Amino acid sequence: MIEPKPITFNYYQSKPGHPDWKALQEQAVQLAREIEPLIHKDSDDRFRDKLADQKRKMKSLATAINNYRINRQRWKQGNHALRPLYFIWTLLYRCNFRCSYCDDHRGNAYYNLEDKHLDFDERVKVLKLMRTGTSAIYFCGGEPTIDLDLPKFTELAFNLGYHPLMINTNGYVLDSVLKKPEWRKWLRQMDIIIVSLDSLSIPKLQQLWGVKRVEQVLVNLLMLRELRKVVDFKLVVNTVIGEDTVEDAGDVLDFANDLGDVWFAPVPINYHGKKSEGTFSFKQDMINRDDYQALASKILTRKKQARLIIGSYHILEMLLYVQDYHCLPTLRPHVDPDGRIAWPCRAPKNVAPVYVNLLDYTNLDECWDAAMNLKSATNFHGPGQNQCGDMCAWMQNYTTGRYYEFLTNPLGAGAISEIKEFAFQSARS
Repeated sequence: MIEPKPITFNYYQSKPGHPDWKALQEQAVQLAREIEPLIHKDSDDRFRDKLADQKRKMKSLATAINNYRINRQRWKQGNHALRPLYFIWTLLYRCNFRCSYCDDHRGNAYYNLEDKHLDFDERVKVLKLMRTGTSAIYFCGGEPTIDLDLPKFTELAFNLGYHPLMINTNGYVLDSVLKKPEWRKWLRQMDIIIVSLDSLSIPKLQQLWGVKRVEQVLVNLLMLRELRKVVDFKLVVNTVIGEDTVEDAGDVLDFANDLGDVWFAPVPINYHGKKSEGTFSFKQDMINRDDYQALASKILTRKKQARLIIGSYHILEMLLYVQDYHCLPTLRPHVDPDGRIAWPCRAPKNVAPVYVNLLDYTNLDECWDAAMNLKSATNFHGPGQNQCGDMCAWMQNYTTGRYYEFLTNPLGAGAISEIKEFAFQSARS
């Protein structure tokens, strides 16, 4: 049952342009009460449902452990075509927002790209093929929640034994789609829901996102928070930190920490492909500014205080200060809407990637072997003429850097606790 409590703030201070949180909370509670009877709640689980979910998680864990064993062998053999930690599935390029910072890692805004969809059966094949070599999935876009087939793919991924099931969304339509019968099990089957939230200023969000009714995202975030009382999932706000939003990111951090059950994920904006000087412009323009340094320090201090922030202290420090790392791109492949993967990486500067079509293969290892024959992934990261030539500051890349440390120093890297926190810990657990 949805029994809301008033939102109280300690860190967060309201500023001009910020919303009336009491009014938004009232709307969120009303929506949650309308949606609650329509969705599958934890209390609706039968014994076989709970058993199936435990089997799913154990099956995923077994895959991850076996992949680590295989990847250790490949690493020793000098083969860096490693089995993925998870795969990022760009379901579509289409989006209902026009974010100013949108970037497909190749300098293009997703919403300006032409969608070349696979049919339903071909997309099912993508899901099944990737499951032969990875244990987790990250749905994204464009905007994945406007894909009418998303609930079907979520259920299939759940039944195939993917864990965690993750999604990155603007959250704009969740209040309407969760009322539809085909979405009844969607919250129950999702493990991690990541909602983009780059500011708490309504005018600033309108400017950043290119839409007017930005308040609906805030309402829907609070609605999801209420629905977590009846169905458990990890709720995260994903905050892009740009040159003009450093203070805004601090506001979102304070807000999320005060809520106490919503995780915060910082994303320093990466101007890949936008400037030829240096690896990425914010390394020169933003990272050395006093306000950014203060924000980075505050995030790390809050992490030490056990606030809900995605990533270990070590990986956050690497990300926020753009420290060097060893990127292993095949650990987090991007699957485009047409079923192709840019190999070894989507975003190299020095060389062009090659493209492999997943539909041409029967399993992931077969695809990886074919891709390696076209372009080697071994020692691909670096400044050399035949290397990627970049040092991308994305959390997904830094996770591969941590996996590299785990590959080369399995007992001392401390990666197991990081995996446990990210994949298995919600605000309840």
